Amino acid sequence: MRKFSLLIALALLITVGGVYAAWVFSESNDVADISGSRSITMTEATFEGAYVTYTINTDGLKMVIDPKTAGSHTTALYVTGEVVITFTASTYAPAEVKSGGVDTKWYLEKDTASWTYNSTSIISVSDTKQDVEWTGSNGTFTCTISADTIAGLLNLTEIVLDDKEAYDAYQKQLGAIDIHVTDGKSASTIVTN
Repeated sequence: MRKFSLLIALALLITVGGVYAAWVFSESNDVADISGSRSITMTEATFEGAYVTYTINTDGLKMVIDPKTAGSHTTALYVTGEVVITFTASTYAPAEVKSGGVDTKWYLEKDTASWTYNSTSIISVSDTKQDVEWTGSNGTFTCTISADTIAGLLNLTEIVLDDKEAYDAYQKQLGAIDIHVTDGKSASTIVTN
């Protein structure tokens, strides 16, 4: 595969609120407005004549920003689940590809959202390329990336959201974390004789 940089907005946007605690704000008789969001993603791209096809499943991964402790308004990131990358060799791939896969790397990247709240960066993401460790045989291999591994590449800035107005302003700055999978090759680096 020449270059396959699969850009999937981890359909699980990093969202505010969730399962760990609740954002509780003292209000009058006003019912707090809420919003929900999901990323719009594209179906996979394939290449005719390629040795392999990568697929990625992010359905099992959840990234949530919740209060750091019960009763606080300080942001904290909680990551659970996993991402699974699959490699499938084509019928006509060389034997070494079918038996051992290809060297592959993955890395994270923020999407184009602002990710800035009151001039403070909300999150930093290490885009260091990580080696894919394949398991499997007979041309089909998988790599499971744990929540702990992904969380280790994300650094959320602790920000205090003292009221619903701050919460809403913060939530509007969030986007998605994209995961890229690549064999490191691209059409521009191919040499043919």
